[in-house]
Amino acid sequence: MAVNFRRVAKWSSAISVLLLITFMAILPSAVEKMEPMLDPEQQNVARLEAGGSSSVDFVGGHVYVALRVNDGENDPAAELRLLFDDENQEFSGDSPTRLHVERFVNGTSYAPVRVFCFPNGCQSGTFTLHNDGDSVLWLVDDSASDIEFLTEPLVLATFGACCLGVMSGIIALIFGILMFRNKSNQDGKQVSGLIIDGRVMTTDELYHAHQEQNTESSDVPDPFVRSSPNDQTIDPTYDKNDLQIGEEEGEDAWKGWDEG
Repeated sequence: MAVNFRRVAKWSSAISVLLLITFMAILPSAVEKMEPMLDPEQQNVARLEAGGSSSVDFVGGHVYVALRVNDGENDPAAELRLLFDDENQEFSGDSPTRLHVERFVNGTSYAPVRVFCFPNGCQSGTFTLHNDGDSVLWLVDDSASDIEFLTEPLVLATFGACCLGVMSGIIALIFGILMFRNKSNQDGKQVSGLIIDGRVMTTDELYHAHQEQNTESSDVPDPFVRSSPNDQTIDPTYDKNDLQIGEEEGEDAWKGWDEG
């Protein structure tokens, strides 16, 4: 069964437009739901003033991110220490990756300065966090924020509408290109003539089809004579008396013409 490229492109584009309109309609409400999840003032495991320290209980397998306010002039420095209480061992953490972006909440930009136990997660236990900088330091549970995102229906609907809308648009574009290419190929292969049941009829076939419809009303003999294996060759028969008479008449005819 041949694929109808035009129909697939049409329906895919319609679905894409519908999903993207839905995404734009519910995006403001989703942002309102996401802001509290991204706000370090509301979602944090520790908030330390300059020179302060705090004891933190880590959940096994979770990733933790340290944040500072970005004033836009220079990237904030980490200037912190994380100590494991049982062994008094210091964890330096890792530099933020592209997965750890700045958070813009209520006009304030919070930049990640250090990431702990990424991507495998930290071991459970009690740690002490020291803020050696001159600005406020926040420590947030990044894994807990991700779980909260995935359990919020409106946020899931927003991301789902956006992703499916983009995918449908790509499918519509692909099938639109295939439709134009297929149309160009068909235009280059057009055959002149009468087409019946998807097949071009030859002159002989057209004539015999016409003759079958007009057999009773036409006495014109068929010009397309076809030999049959059952046909027998008929030798012409001549009467000897007719030949002799013709020969005699032929012999005396020139005499009468010559004598006038």
